[in-house]
Amino acid sequence: MTLPDVAAPAEICREIETLCQTEDALEALEAQAREGRIADQPFLRGAAWRSFADELLRRWNDADHVIVRGLPVLAEGAPLLLASLWCSSRFRTYRDGKIVKTFRMSPWTTDLSHTIREGHFHTDINADPEPPAVTVIQCKTPDPGTPTYGVNRVARTGALLAHLEAAGELDVLRFLTTAPVTMVNDHSAGSWTGKIVEAGRIRFHPETLRAAARRAGGDPEELERRLASVHEAALAVSTPFWLDTGDTLFVSNLRALHYRGECSVAFRKFPLEFESRTIHVMHQLSEPQ
Repeated sequence: MTLPDVAAPAEICREIETLCQTEDALEALEAQAREGRIADQPFLRGAAWRSFADELLRRWNDADHVIVRGLPVLAEGAPLLLASLWCSSRFRTYRDGKIVKTFRMSPWTTDLSHTIREGHFHTDINADPEPPAVTVIQCKTPDPGTPTYGVNRVARTGALLAHLEAAGELDVLRFLTTAPVTMVNDHSAGSWTGKIVEAGRIRFHPETLRAAARRAGGDPEELERRLASVHEAALAVSTPFWLDTGDTLFVSNLRALHYRGECSVAFRKFPLEFESRTIHVMHQLSEPQ
């Protein structure tokens, strides 16, 4: 399977770098985004940007995700806000109006966002009434154990369901497409009930499903069997890839699952000084048109 890779053009990188040189670049661009002014950048009207955006949209339409190689990395992730304008100018905001978050993988936490443990195939913020449409992940520092560690994958919903059907996993298909389920976020009061896949959209995370099952007293063995089948099918229909410094994954949070494998650390001084995978993350509220 060919990866939907696009190299960031040098001209676009220079334009982005110029706009991200000040110490407050991220804060200023986040303010522009909240106020609906970020799409007023002059370089967005140039031929180089239009060509770049057209190529990204073509790859996106083919794969429900695209990997942009070699974007600038500076100003705590500020370039993400500019590079993502090919996709949408509508961003999900978090506490204090923040849009871009930074996560450093650590061996000393079990938090899903920055543990070094293997992650799950999932969609983000799946217990919310309206999850974001696009997840954007930029590599600031690659995993020191690459390529043994830090692998990424994307499994498209259609391919996942087709694989399960071909494998005769009819119970798992019903679990995904017919039976209502509840998802609960253990870190907030949020919960959601509905079908995992409906009207071409998917929301899925093993941990929110497990949390809901614990509260409801459901059969854990049946749930684990179904989750294992989904994981194996997602592995079968996805291709491994790695992100180097600046590489940025745009992935549909509505029509695909994304995954990050186990990570590693390289200790400089045990236990707190180490090198590990570090990423900038943000979410967009609409998919590219």
